[in-house]
Amino acid sequence: MAKKRRRKFRGIAEPVHVREPLFIRLCAAFVDNLTLILRTALIVGALVLVHDLRTLLDEPAQSVAESAPAPPPVPYDSAAAKPQDPVLSDRVLHALNCTYEDYRNAHFDECVKDRSRIYLRPHADPDDTGHVIYDTPVLYARLDDYTSVE
Repeated sequence: MAKKRRRKFRGIAEPVHVREPLFIRLCAAFVDNLTLILRTALIVGALVLVHDLRTLLDEPAQSVAESAPAPPPVPYDSAAAKPQDPVLSDRVLHALNCTYEDYRNAHFDECVKDRSRIYLRPHADPDDTGHVIYDTPVLYARLDDYTSVE
């Protein structure tokens, strides 16, 4: 029986690894595919950029005179060139006048519709708050000794 044993190796066996979970293999495959896609996109983007730069640099600069014909000259008419008065509506004119202090003080209620810290009512004291604030009464606590009867 001892002679039947073979001393020759039949081959080298691969080591047996513990199998990875399916989720880990799925994540690894996703990361590998994403890496491949991003590398491809980077290379394609670089090629497109080089192509665009090449087309920009190869085109000769055209002068403005060659690209569009000049319009014919228009004769100058002094009657048509009168300066026009600016058109202001009543509301815009009122808002403009409200920026001046004298007008704003004369028409304060129309110019300042809400309470304002910036535009104070004319002839108002700096302490004027618009309403009367009464002092709160101060109450003192007192302890009377009612245990002693006289």
